[in-house]
Amino acid sequence: METRLYYSLNEVGLEVWNATDGSEGPEQVAKRLTEVFEVDADTARDAVSTFLPELERERLVVESDGEQAAPAPAPESAGGPRPFEVPQLIKHDEPLHEVANKEFDPQLPLAE
Repeated sequence: METRLYYSLNEVGLEVWNATDGSEGPEQVAKRLTEVFEVDADTARDAVSTFLPELERERLVVESDGEQAAPAPAPESAGGPRPFEVPQLIKHDEPLHEVANKEFDPQLPLAE
């Protein structure tokens, strides 16, 4: 909220994000990716070790103060593992308050 910018994530980035809100460390997050997506353990570890520092640089995640929430459950995958792509954090350069004051444009991403 300090930057007044907003971000979006691709599907794999969202899975990493959801896994970081609990007691799971990078190894467990990578393991979770191998359970949800079609990805080998080494690729998943590399993706997590690259993506988490990016979230930290943007101040979207911070070190825990010791109290940890329960991790979000992994989504049920009815059709088996989903295709893997490198997790992405998309930074939208337009401040959120400017987006909120414009007419609705279905081509623009929605802020949550």
